Amino acid sequence: MSIKLMSKAWELDLSQGEKLVLLALCDHANDDGVCYPSQAFLASKCSMSYRSVINQIKRLESCGILTSERRQKAGSRQSNSYTINLNNYKSQCENSAHAESAHANSAPTNVQNTTELCANSAHSFKEEPSINHQLEPSDIGDGVTPASQAGLPQKKTAQKKSQAKPDNVACWEAYVEAYKNRYGCEPLPNAKTWGQVAIFVRYVGKDIALALAKYFLSHNDSWFVKRRHDFGCLLNSYQQVLTDMQRGEQMTQTKARQADQTQSNYESANGAMAILKAKGLA
Repeated sequence: MSIKLMSKAWELDLSQGEKLVLLALCDHANDDGVCYPSQAFLASKCSMSYRSVINQIKRLESCGILTSERRQKAGSRQSNSYTINLNNYKSQCENSAHAESAHANSAPTNVQNTTELCANSAHSFKEEPSINHQLEPSDIGDGVTPASQAGLPQKKTAQKKSQAKPDNVACWEAYVEAYKNRYGCEPLPNAKTWGQVAIFVRYVGKDIALALAKYFLSHNDSWFVKRRHDFGCLLNSYQQVLTDMQRGEQMTQTKARQADQTQSNYESANGAMAILKAKGLA
């Protein structure tokens, strides 16, 4: 913010729209009069449409107190750089200021900002003008307040393992050790896997989780083997795996079919016996 420029801008005989945009620029300029807010930022700050902001900027340029230059950084189009020089104010722009500004303010609010869009491939003339300047418009959180000053929580990309609870880490390490013993390589963890581990430990408890994670890799159920003992299989079938571990036997698909056949034979035999009893033959 340049207090010097703002105090002088108040004294100029400009239309309401011109003065509002000029004050917004002064509010973000250094004492050299240089700033580079985006037109979207100015439109939000001044409660104007893009087209109205563009027209006010053109009016200020025609009065000689504002110049603009296009910027580019690392091949990416940046907002224009503006230089304010209130000493160049031209008095001849005073007569028509109110009429043209009133027409500009009545423009529709949904007009696309073509001034910036059409110059995406333009050559860069300026970069950051001074070290005491405001943030780039791309760093603005809500269009008015810089994200770093908005008090909003910032996203962090810390590794999931460093954030996991010790019980979850211990369970995962037990699973990894058993996985290496069976397949000779380590499973690759990700955000989904860590979520599954946390749910698993919460379901079965930390005391059982480690033993069950190790035992799971010795289970030869065809679905587990086909999926290479993916941790999601353990989460989906933890009750089956727990029962097999406690009973000391594995219920594979083959055994399940055998048990089903045995049960069918048993039920058939019981049915036959009931019929014989009803006929008095047994």
